[in-house]
Amino acid sequence: MKKLTLIAAFFLTASLAFCEKITILSYNIAHNSSYKKEHYEEWMAGIEEIVRQNEADIVLLQEVPITMKKGFVTRFYGDVELHFKLPQKKTILDDIAWELGPEWKSISTATYLLHDGVTIDGTAFSGGDMSQNNAIFYNSQKVSAEDLSDPLGFTIFPECDYRFNKNNVQAARFTSGESTFILVNVHLQSKNSMEKRDRDLLTLADMLLNEFGGEISDEPVIAGGDFNTRRKEFASLDFESYVIDGKSSPKTTLSIRDSGFAYANDYDHFIYNPAMAEKVKTPTVRARIGNAGRNLEKESSIIIAGVECTSSKELRNRLSDHVPIMIVVEF
Repeated sequence: MKKLTLIAAFFLTASLAFCEKITILSYNIAHNSSYKKEHYEEWMAGIEEIVRQNEADIVLLQEVPITMKKGFVTRFYGDVELHFKLPQKKTILDDIAWELGPEWKSISTATYLLHDGVTIDGTAFSGGDMSQNNAIFYNSQKVSAEDLSDPLGFTIFPECDYRFNKNNVQAARFTSGESTFILVNVHLQSKNSMEKRDRDLLTLADMLLNEFGGEISDEPVIAGGDFNTRRKEFASLDFESYVIDGKSSPKTTLSIRDSGFAYANDYDHFIYNPAMAEKVKTPTVRARIGNAGRNLEKESSIIIAGVECTSSKELRNRLSDHVPIMIVVEF
């Protein structure tokens, strides 16, 4: 009996030892500020500090300003002519990877960015620019990734079953040990284009429910990013079998007021299927920012990467108009 007890204890200890926590951080880095262009190195250092401070393993970035080559590549799909932009050889992706370290790798949407809009089957889709890119960074010593843009047809836009505006959705399959999961990085259009945003939301729901099996899938699936959608809006948009994380989404868009710190919208979310719900160890929270922790409204000033900000407006200009969110899963 003693021997059996020892064997059972060994296997229990071994199984616990192989449990691995994975911290996923989502951050709209919102490049559109002259300050960030003039103080690019400070901006990069701020992003790097946030990733380090929150011990992230996978980072979903939205609004990544990837410098594109001049002109475009023309591709024909039957009678449809499409123009695609292509990224330059060295871009912000290289700079972020350099800041994070050699073990960090990335995949992006820049290789299938539509140069201009196109109408297919009577539906108009928008083109993009250097800022309309998503990128996923991941610690390759912790996880490996397979970009699903080709299998999903994102690179052959007219023939794709899931067409989004401005290549604003990307998907990858991650492997950790013997476990796999699907991660979808989302940045939908703002409320200035409600019709297109809602159409993209419905397309996203279709992709998550049909392509990845929805509630019947035994492979964990999680989507995160800037949905430009309040949490309560998901209920009416076919996401019934997905979990909208948390009892209430933390507000993450920064106010534009001049004095002090304040939050505006709750547009950043993680949503996931039941298989991933079983893996969630720590539900969605705001990421820590410099000396402010997770609630900027309690601070009179914030220091991030050595730069002090005294208002939401300053933080928006110097870093981003969003505060990142994070979730911890365990396999």
